[in-house]
Amino acid sequence: MFPDRPPILTYTMQLRSRYSETDKMGVVYHSRYLEYFEVLRTEFIREAGLPYADMERDGVMLPVARAEVRYKSPIRYDELMDGRMLIYDEPTVKLVTWYDIRPAGAPRPAVLGKVELVFVDMSTRRPMRVPESFLTKIRDYAAMA
Repeated sequence: MFPDRPPILTYTMQLRSRYSETDKMGVVYHSRYLEYFEVLRTEFIREAGLPYADMERDGVMLPVARAEVRYKSPIRYDELMDGRMLIYDEPTVKLVTWYDIRPAGAPRPAVLGKVELVFVDMSTRRPMRVPESFLTKIRDYAAMA
């Protein structure tokens, strides 16, 4: 599922499944992984120095255009997870992000994902090129790693 080359950047953080995110079997409900992907992406963008709120103030939206999730094994209630978001290519009009979520310390992922987002001009609602400030922040973050 992932490209066969090293990513230009990787962001990691820990997550914990909550009771409200699980089904009757105590397993994280399938749609919650898209929310975990969003948490990883949002925290990465914030840590890189350009939070969504600032982008929106500058007239830029970043809606999801496509999402793909592959479920490998369940994650259960109150389980600590290692989450990774990877970027393989600098964004142009699209930002393509990849995800690997696994139980903390596990050797294999429980869930893999890919989300494509499009930079959109808020006033025209049309796709636009990535703002130079966003690209600079991505490059700076990648250089720090």
